[in-house]
Amino acid sequence: MHDDGMTIDRSWRWIAWIILAIGGLIMAGGLALGWGSLRHVLYAERADGEVIEIRREGDMYAPVLRFYRANGEMQEVKDLGSGAPDFAVGDRVTVLYMPDDPEDFRINTFERLWFSSIFVTVFAGFWLLFGAVAWALSRDVELFVIGERAFGVIAGVALVIGVAALWNTVELYSGGTRTEGTVLEVRETRRTEQEEVTRPDGSEYRRNVERVSYAPVVRFATADGREIEFHGRGGSDRGFAEGDRVTVIYDPANPIRARIVSFLDLWLPTVVAFGVAILFGGSVWLSRWSRRRAA
Repeated sequence: MHDDGMTIDRSWRWIAWIILAIGGLIMAGGLALGWGSLRHVLYAERADGEVIEIRREGDMYAPVLRFYRANGEMQEVKDLGSGAPDFAVGDRVTVLYMPDDPEDFRINTFERLWFSSIFVTVFAGFWLLFGAVAWALSRDVELFVIGERAFGVIAGVALVIGVAALWNTVELYSGGTRTEGTVLEVRETRRTEQEEVTRPDGSEYRRNVERVSYAPVVRFATADGREIEFHGRGGSDRGFAEGDRVTVIYDPANPIRARIVSFLDLWLPTVVAFGVAILFGGSVWLSRWSRRRAA
């Protein structure tokens, strides 16, 4: 019996090392992305640039920029694409470029500089969290302690995301400008997932299921006549049709920061984040309350 326990411990230890190693590699990738941006912040030349085109490449939107280098030469560059446009034609931006290679540049916004690094680093953090859980199991730490700590971390992250989402939404809702927009098209995204299905005899099997989501593409005009195109939030059903008129709220200082005035576009991310925080945080509280009562 003791040998079985030792075998299980060693198995969990190997699993922990594997997960921690994967998490460490992902973390290194996130830090490398962060260093690439930090290098531009510290050592790059700065130039005022203008978005002259939003180039659509399949389902991606890539901003094309024009700026003048320190020697007066004009430079035209294309940045990486994103799934939804985060700039509009005519936007003025600050470009960070390396003097010896102007094609090596960054747009000086928080999202373009740091979002990918933060996303990868947070993803690595979850791998490291799972690795820590496996390591704790290999050390015979009680499951309720592991669960409470893991759920507590998830609740904390969700709470931070919820507060940030609420702050962003309230700021836009209270200080934004409202106008009317038109749905140009409804973009359809398909993905295939696996799900487990139970047969009438109790056996289980896996099958591929196609999921479809729909996101409206909206165009509106700002008070100074600029035409802006942005994506509404996707959903599992067609809430809009081509040609629909919708109410839009946008940031006058940054018109691409726009939302359809609806619960789905404005408030759903905040509600989901706080819901996750309450669910996982409540589970931690209930577990500790039950243990105190049993003691």
